[in-house]
Amino acid sequence: MNNIKALAELILKHENSITFTILEIGGVPLGDKPEPFHQLLDYFPGSRVLAFEVDSALCEKLNNTSRPGIQFFATALGKTEETRAFYETNHPMCCSLYEPNQPLLSVYNNFEVVKLKSVGEIETVSLDYFSRQHKIESVDFIKIDIQGAELDVFQGGLNVLSQVVAMVCEVEFIPLYIDQPLFGDVCAFLSKEDIMFHKFLGMAGRSLAPIVINNDPNMPTQHCWSDAVFVKDISKIKDLSLPKLLKLGMLAYIYGSPDLTYYCFQYYDKQKGSDLKGSFLKSMARL
Repeated sequence: MNNIKALAELILKHENSITFTILEIGGVPLGDKPEPFHQLLDYFPGSRVLAFEVDSALCEKLNNTSRPGIQFFATALGKTEETRAFYETNHPMCCSLYEPNQPLLSVYNNFEVVKLKSVGEIETVSLDYFSRQHKIESVDFIKIDIQGAELDVFQGGLNVLSQVVAMVCEVEFIPLYIDQPLFGDVCAFLSKEDIMFHKFLGMAGRSLAPIVINNDPNMPTQHCWSDAVFVKDISKIKDLSLPKLLKLGMLAYIYGSPDLTYYCFQYYDKQKGSDLKGSFLKSMARL
């Protein structure tokens, strides 16, 4: 039995109706490796992933081929309901609401995938608008990767953000797209919404052309971007509902922070008079 399954079973012994609602914004699968949070669909029946893909034909294909519990929406999320320029690049995964910063990109190796191919228009809606339209009562977790436009979505999703206990957000450290918000901008905004930076999941980047180091054009001597984990402000965790405490504990474990899992379970035990934290330690020690 793997650790994730064991923890899920332990949680369900205490709260057997736990389900997760997850938003995967920029949800096109890359490769065969599933996202870590997809395991929640296996162990918490009734959980769902609402994924967003702007290409309607691809969205329809994904809805016909994806596993149960994942639904794709041909919706472009942004700051509000408006028409935005949409910058199409050589690789679809690099398309954005922001224009590629070609002068900067050109001095690094292997950024051809971000080269601008064409400019069109796209209709965006805010996250809160989408949530109201689809009667989504509460969102637990967000995974977002939309090439510099992440802050736009957060600005249009304050009601949704108030319910979220954790997220994984792609952030940039240098402006790969013109006028895009950088990590500091995203971090500062989320902090005001009681969501704090937790850690990075690795670092990615490039080296300056024409030097190729170790025969690897993707060698990140310059850190350009990363996936950043954000969680509910540690000082506010004690105020979470019992289900949200368990959900944050589960998500923290999935992303390699068992100390945060234990921290959440402490507050659950204080309210319930249980010993989930002790059971957690014993269960993990057996694996």
